[in-house]
Amino acid sequence: MKKLLDRSLRPLVVYAFVVLVVSIPVYFLIIDWIWENELDKHHYAIREKLEKRLTHLSLPDTAVDNMIAVLDKVQPGFSFSQAAAPRPDSLYTIIRFDSFMNDREQFRCLLTDIRVNNKLYRVLVETNMEEIDETILAIAAVTIFFSMLLLAGFIYLNRKTALRIWQPFYDTLSALHNFRLETGKPVPLPASDVTEFTDLNASLDALMQGSLASYRQQKEFTENASHELQTPLAIVKSRLDMLLQSQSLDAAQMRIVEQVYQAINRVSRINKNLLLLARIEHAQFEEKEHLALDRVFADVAAQFTDRFENNALHYTRDIGAFSVEANPVLVEILLTNLLVNAVRYTPAGGSIQVHLVEGMLTISNTGTAALQAGNLFRRFAQASGEHAGSGLGLAIAREICERYGWRIGYRFDGRMHHFSLYF
Repeated sequence: MKKLLDRSLRPLVVYAFVVLVVSIPVYFLIIDWIWENELDKHHYAIREKLEKRLTHLSLPDTAVDNMIAVLDKVQPGFSFSQAAAPRPDSLYTIIRFDSFMNDREQFRCLLTDIRVNNKLYRVLVETNMEEIDETILAIAAVTIFFSMLLLAGFIYLNRKTALRIWQPFYDTLSALHNFRLETGKPVPLPASDVTEFTDLNASLDALMQGSLASYRQQKEFTENASHELQTPLAIVKSRLDMLLQSQSLDAAQMRIVEQVYQAINRVSRINKNLLLLARIEHAQFEEKEHLALDRVFADVAAQFTDRFENNALHYTRDIGAFSVEANPVLVEILLTNLLVNAVRYTPAGGSIQVHLVEGMLTISNTGTAALQAGNLFRRFAQASGEHAGSGLGLAIAREICERYGWRIGYRFDGRMHHFSLYF
């Protein structure tokens, strides 16, 4: 997962790097073109000076020939030859062996004509261009250095500026992390003088208010519906008990009544759990006691002895002394729900192991496949298709843990389910 600032900065860094890479050959071509253009101008200027000065000397032809011969021998970069007819000028670049430098060098050349005393000479003027490579390398090095310096400064300033600009957004995000529907209150959002962030906070505040109102209505509906269902459910169960005891029902009718009775029992458990959740959410278990968790667990586990025997489950425990500060009813409900869950998902002949050490309680049971961790602690969500419970037992366990700041976790390894409480 990448941060927002990194996402916005990365394209800029990539773009700057591409521009830097492309600029190097462009620099080379432009400087090379400027250098050749200036050398060509320089060569034409030399040609004009040479022709004018030799003409102004008004020397006889033999003296001019002698002077040109001397220049041809002693002046580097000049070469003279007599021409029969004028020809077009030629500008070119050549790489050849230079006897003076004793190496292959690059030269810029001008091949042109001059006329002295009505006599035509073909003149070659050339200049060594090796210095241009050194110049281009120096310019490229300086350019790269300052480009990297500019890029580093740009990244630093952009990050500092972006952090300052986006700080209200991160403050809002941090505040939203603390928002819980169960608290019944919206979280205060930081004020900002930026219009967009002010609009964002106003929209989020309206969203929180709406969510809280819907949540309160849902809780009230659940609580009222559960209360209202208690009496009719009790009446239906009572009548079904009477039917089951009746001698007038045949076997087929008896099976139907038993199925209805089991369904009513399940509805009754769901109703009871919904009421319990509503009472927990309404903070109706405020009393706290100093509880010896090892003793409480031993008492709860004793109530499961018959279930262990009926399902041929091998129960073992390794419980050390540990105490918590909590409501005894809620702790008993928490441990009961975890043991019910362990019994439900353990195949006949399997084992249930309990391990309590300082700060952690783990209940492990034999399993065939991992449960759906994403659905484990959600209301009415089934973590497995093998056994259908009310879908509220683990949701109640998580609610109790969150109430006291504990954490509940699940993992599956070694063909064992492990539910752990971290106090």
